[in-house]
Amino acid sequence: MPAKLGPDRSRGSIIACGELPANQRTPQLLARLIGLVGDSPRVVLVSAPDQTDDDDIELEAMLVAAGSSQLHRHALSARAEAENRHLLDLVEQAEMVILNAAQPLKLSTLIGGSTLARLLRRRNAAGMPVCGIGAGAAVLCEHMLASGTHGPTPRVGSASLAPGLGLTNRVVIDQGGHASDRLGRLLAALALNPFALGLGIDASTVAIIGPDNALEVLGSGGVTIIDPSEMADSNAADVEAGAPIRITNMRLHSLTGGARFDLDFRRAID
Repeated sequence: MPAKLGPDRSRGSIIACGELPANQRTPQLLARLIGLVGDSPRVVLVSAPDQTDDDDIELEAMLVAAGSSQLHRHALSARAEAENRHLLDLVEQAEMVILNAAQPLKLSTLIGGSTLARLLRRRNAAGMPVCGIGAGAAVLCEHMLASGTHGPTPRVGSASLAPGLGLTNRVVIDQGGHASDRLGRLLAALALNPFALGLGIDASTVAIIGPDNALEVLGSGGVTIIDPSEMADSNAADVEAGAPIRITNMRLHSLTGGARFDLDFRRAID
């Protein structure tokens, strides 16, 4: 669950980024995010890289080019590192923390239930923005989309949910692949959990959830929002693994840069 707000406190933004390719647009997009917390803020990049940390080094270079002159990068390889006192002190003093991963489960298993996870929830509740890039975006949620198959048709078993960091319980995020590939995964996930909204985030695109639960889109792609609140029917519990799922009365919104959406009332904001 998200940490409770203290008296007279405003939660920090929750920033979900799609995959960020190494091109000229990405530093400009990152500069807009860094600008949310001022000039030359203290930023901590926490990652769970695969075999090598080449992607981490590339992201670090883009963040520095975007204005993160006070950047500290920590690549986690074991759960014990989420208890590292130096890292915890840096997060305590940070003005923004960025989570980056190749796979959601890898990062969530490294930090889930750790002192670092509790500190991130507490600092976000106290006003510090937390950003997830790529698979790190999925980890931001309480209900994390851990894995899934490609394709537009929802099928039993095509989406696997696992506990995430828990900064928000309002959305389930899918930041991978093309929009048509994500649709089936998100629909299958929402058939299992119709409480949340589904967010599909394109590459080079950012969804910023502000303290007022208004979502704003930045970047050159789009954000798909699927609202299951009026779902009339689903046979997800009655069909075999791999079978298509029948779902009726789902609402879909496609948002582009500059658009805003109220997560509380589930409607676009003019």
